[in-house]
Parts: sequence; structure tokens; C-alpha cells
Amino acid sequence: MDNYVYFGKRSHFSCLANTSSNLQKSDQLTAANFGIVPANFSKATATEEAQGYEIFIHTGEANASTRGTALTALGDAITGVVKAGDAGAKATTVIGDVTRLKFDTVGMASGVLTVDNFSTDGTDGYLIDATDQWIIREKIGSTNDALSDVPAIQQAGCFNMSNFRGCDPVDTATAATIGVGITGIGAYSTGTASAVGGTVSEIDQTKIIFDGGDGGATQDFIILTHTTGKFKDVCAAMESLRNGGNAKFGKGMYTFTDLMSGSLTFFDNELGIIGCHMVNTTL
Repeated sequence: MDNYVYFGKRSHFSCLANTSSNLQKSDQLTAANFGIVPANFSKATATEEAQGYEIFIHTGEANASTRGTALTALGDAITGVVKAGDAGAKATTVIGDVTRLKFDTVGMASGVLTVDNFSTDGTDGYLIDATDQWIIREKIGSTNDALSDVPAIQQAGCFNMSNFRGCDPVDTATAATIGVGITGIGAYSTGTASAVGGTVSEIDQTKIIFDGGDGGATQDFIILTHTTGKFKDVCAAMESLRNGGNAKFGKGMYTFTDLMSGSLTFFDNELGIIGCHMVNTTL
């Protein structure tokens, strides 16, 4: 009997801040690096729930006049701590801060996010430093079916392990494309502003390759985002599944990862999986 493996998508992308006149813009989100290109919207016309993703800034350099008062009032996205002091002190960032951006000053155009500068909006704005990193991830509980709830191509895939062709590590030499992630059950299982207890850490990505659902004329692949140093463990997990070394879970298939369901699988915990998306799936 053939073994089947199921992957559910929860997109995750992080990038190093751009330079020069593009400091307030993220890298472009694409089908290849995020699983889908999110719809355009103008600032102050959208919410996390409606758009289906969350946006964080991981501070790389301490700077004054950086973070708006409304952003500071949310508290650090990891610790939940609200910064003390007067308005000037609260607007100063500290290396390692994780700030959750509000959609009041964030807009999207062709996959590129832009946030208003603090000097333009001292309430919801944020002055991006060249050492900062963007972290963008799908939001659990979103009302945006286009991103999360519809089991369509690029959203989820069930693959016959006889079509498995191997794994490749994604090049992590440039922090602009891989960067960092927010890990920990508190931060990733709920995806709410009040969730605390997670950590910020370096992450890796692995490409899991299958013969295409069109009979092999193309290849389908999964981009798995996980704890750094886990590539060999991903390979071992796929080998075990190929050889039928694990018990099946429901409907005759293995569930490798399904983060948007709000529950973590064995592999999510073992490999520190924080993101997954499909590319070129033809099933």
C-alpha cells in the first residue's frame, strides 16, 4: 500500500531591511517565497484578520524617535512588556525588540509592504533601520480564505511518497531572504497580540521535492521553514515516511505539518516548523 503525506500551508517570510530610499519597504512577497502574492490594500483600510497575516519588526540597532506610541502600547510581541518612561524613551528601540505593526500605517502593493515613517506618524509609524528585519507570517484565525482556509493549489497538498525525490537545503547565505523567525508554542499556536513566551531565532528552509501531479513533466515542492540545523532531520523524517516507519494518522495519510489548524504535529515540535508553503503544485 502506498504511503501519502499531507502538508498544510502557513506562510512565513523574513527579510533584512532594504537600503536608501527603500528603507520603509519590505522585500516582495511572491508565490515562490510566501506561497501566494497577497492582495493590494491601502493603509488604514485593512486589518490583520481580514488580510490574514501579521507583520513584525525585529530591531537590529537601538535608535531614538523610531516607534509610535500605539505600537509601544501593544508591548513587545515576545515578552508582552510595555516599555516604561516618557514619550521620548518609549519611542527609542532596543536591540532585540519585536514590534508588531498596525495596519493603520501599512499598505501593500504588488507584494511589497510599506510602513509610514515615525516622523510622518508618531502614533502608528515606525522608522525602519537598515539593520532591522521584517517578519511576516500568516495569522491563525484569519477570515481571509484566499490565504488560509481553502484547500486549493498552493494552500495544501497530499503527496504519494513513491513520488518523493529528495530534499535540498535552501541557500541561507543571505539574511535578506531567510533571516529570523518567532518560535515557541505561545507565539505560534495562537498568533495573537497577547501571546508571549516565544523567542526570536535564526531559521533555515528545506525544499522537499516530489514528481509533479501532472505525471512528472514538472516537479512540485514544499518549502519548509524550521529551526536552524534541522536539514538532516527533515531528510530522516521523509525517509521514515517513504519506508512506512510511522503510524498513519486519519484517512490513510501522514500529516507532516498543519500549522493553520492551531495544533502542532509531532514533526512541528521535533523540527521546530514555523512555516510551510507549496510551489508549482499540480495536484
